[in-house]
Amino acid sequence: MRMRYRYVTYRSPEGSQKQLEQHYRQLLNDALRQGQQSILQQSTTWCPSADILESADLIRVKIELAGMQEENIEVTLYEDALVVSGERRDIHEAREGLSYQEAQIRYGPFRLEVFIPRPINQDAVTARYENGMLSVDLPKVSAKKAEQVRIQGAVKQE
Repeated sequence: MRMRYRYVTYRSPEGSQKQLEQHYRQLLNDALRQGQQSILQQSTTWCPSADILESADLIRVKIELAGMQEENIEVTLYEDALVVSGERRDIHEAREGLSYQEAQIRYGPFRLEVFIPRPINQDAVTARYENGMLSVDLPKVSAKKAEQVRIQGAVKQE
């Protein structure tokens, strides 16, 4: 598994709402122009199931990636997002006359984007892949305690 850190903001300065609207408008135009068949063919990237847990000092992202090799998983940490990507390949023995009766397992490239709402300690981030589950721990930056500032009286000039 490769883990990279990028010190850039993942979201665009214009805001994600505008990008989302443009994306859906493009999908609608494609559907109207070429029919729904083209949308199904373009949609080859899938998104694995994930759990996001949060405590006072940690955000944990658990991602189900059964059947994956660790070297086929890439974890990229941006200032405000965690992006996990890779590709799951369908490795089965080829037999003549053998075809799918039902296919529920997703294969091919995948991408999962998790926005991080709070600052995290990037030096303490850990990722482990075990039994088909990728777990990424994102420790939060500890909030500074409020300090009282003492007001000093005006200096008297003589």
